[in-house]
Amino acid sequence: MTSAIIAGIIVAALGVCGAVAAARRNAADGKSAFRGRPPEALGVPSDHPARTVAERLEASLGGDFESRVKERVVRSRPGLKDGEWDWIWFELKRFFLMSGIARSVPMYSGRIDEAWHEMLMFTREYEQFCQNFCGAMIHHAPHTAGTEPDRSERAWFDWIYGELFPPSPASARLWGPFFRTALRPELIGRLEAADRTEWLAERFRGDTAARHEDIAAVIDYLIGRFKEQAAAARRNAERRSEPASGDAWTVGAMSGFLVYASLVDYDGFQERMNERLHDRRNDGTGGCGSWSGPVVGEGGKAHGGDKGAGGNGDHGGGDGGSSCGSSCGSGCSS
Repeated sequence: MTSAIIAGIIVAALGVCGAVAAARRNAADGKSAFRGRPPEALGVPSDHPARTVAERLEASLGGDFESRVKERVVRSRPGLKDGEWDWIWFELKRFFLMSGIARSVPMYSGRIDEAWHEMLMFTREYEQFCQNFCGAMIHHAPHTAGTEPDRSERAWFDWIYGELFPPSPASARLWGPFFRTALRPELIGRLEAADRTEWLAERFRGDTAARHEDIAAVIDYLIGRFKEQAAAARRNAERRSEPASGDAWTVGAMSGFLVYASLVDYDGFQERMNERLHDRRNDGTGGCGSWSGPVVGEGGKAHGGDKGAGGNGDHGGGDGGSSCGSSCGSGCSS
């Protein structure tokens, strides 16, 4: 046997060992992402205007309703662990909160969408939940194979999510990588100049805001935040400086940088976001609260997240690099 053949065998064996080790690490990361109990009130800070909205949503879902939905999900996924279910249910509730505020919220997670489908089987209870929470139905739009949401819609999803909730290791595991898609600069400019009526017509729910003062307050807060972040991004661009990274991983920290990077360096957006995410993982502020494991890997593709209903690697994630970019969407309507 020649030395070249022996060397080839050794290289191949090392490759197999590396692949096995990587698979084991991914499996371990997946398990650790679902450790611990989800925080109360969906993790919304006590001084955030969305806190009362989150508390009402939690109160609108009885424990018996959850247990019946879980029973149906477990029937189709007998290996589902309690810890994983807790986080799936938790992130579904976060999705509902977003859907009670925003006009259209695409669904980027196959596992969360599966729980939503089973929840819809309890028609009367689901309708009562929607009425108690936001005063209108949160409709489910079925996924159409081969379709995916507009790229900017994932960026918009990430921005709202980041403005409402602190991250958890389970977040990116279920939703796919966050902050991998830029907002279009023309969209930022249009929204920056828009008044409240135009925002409601394009992005937020006027009907639920009319029924609940706290939802109206959250909408006003988000409009103000976006305008402030866009104005700050332009000031920083003029000064040729980046926004400070801050001392802690807090709600709104990365969403603000999303607006900045989208506006000042649209073509280099991914590189800028990767640098900021890397800095936060290594400056002692990210810790377990960082945007979990998914990072941009080989070829610029985003890895990690949830296997779901189609799409591409830039939008959602999939364990091992597959993706979820479902066209499932929602909106509250009368």
